[in-house]
Amino acid sequence: MDVLQILMVLMVFCLMLGLGATVKLSDASKIKANPKAPLIGFISQFGLMPLAAYAVAKILDVSDEQGIAMVLIGCTPGGTTSNLFTYFSRGDLPLSISMTIVSNVAAFFMMPLLLMLYGPAFTNDDIEIPFTQIILGLLVTLIPVGIGMTVLAKRPNVAKKLEKGASILGALFIAAAIVAGISSNQDLFTSGYKLYVASVFMVPIGALCGYGLSAAAKLPHKQRRTVALETGIQNSTLTIAIITLSFPRGTDAENKLQDDVLAFALMYV
Repeated sequence: MDVLQILMVLMVFCLMLGLGATVKLSDASKIKANPKAPLIGFISQFGLMPLAAYAVAKILDVSDEQGIAMVLIGCTPGGTTSNLFTYFSRGDLPLSISMTIVSNVAAFFMMPLLLMLYGPAFTNDDIEIPFTQIILGLLVTLIPVGIGMTVLAKRPNVAKKLEKGASILGALFIAAAIVAGISSNQDLFTSGYKLYVASVFMVPIGALCGYGLSAAAKLPHKQRRTVALETGIQNSTLTIAIITLSFPRGTDAENKLQDDVLAFALMYV
């Protein structure tokens, strides 16, 4: 594992540990009691967003490597960033956290399924989707969330410190990972207009899809904003970790493949 891979694993672990430290088991009962909004969110995240990512990649006619990255972003569950934006926008924070929990659990079967559906359009003799490594990458999120939830249930005061500390470390790791990623991909900013266009429009397109479906389902405005943010803002940190673990560096060809797949994910961040 190179420096970037180690940073990614540590970064995802810290961020998901902090997320777990905010999740109570009682949140699951709230989802069961009022399933409409989380269900709409689930359909938006794993129905509309992957389709939107696939459509953008096809319309722009990007390379197979960039197409794989776009589909991965589209299939990735929500994370702490969407929770933070929901808080800033005065959305429904409990719904946001509930959607994040549901999407991260569902990702174990939805991501492979969606990649089987959309991935073949961007595979060739040189690039294949490593399903095993992707599932292993998802495990990186499940374990720390479980640890954080356990700490919150038994030591609430410790959980608050854990949440704050994990968030700070996660932010530092994100900065370090972006620097490391850009340094190993010097031509990132000269990769052509398609990378910029896809990176800029991916979030608003996903958000509009989520908001539109929520409006059609007649959810309150507060929940519409929340579903929109949860749909558009994916856990790109997890995507970068999955890419670095699934497309390891080694030979010159392997290094180039990882850089090419990583380019869109880095620009999206």
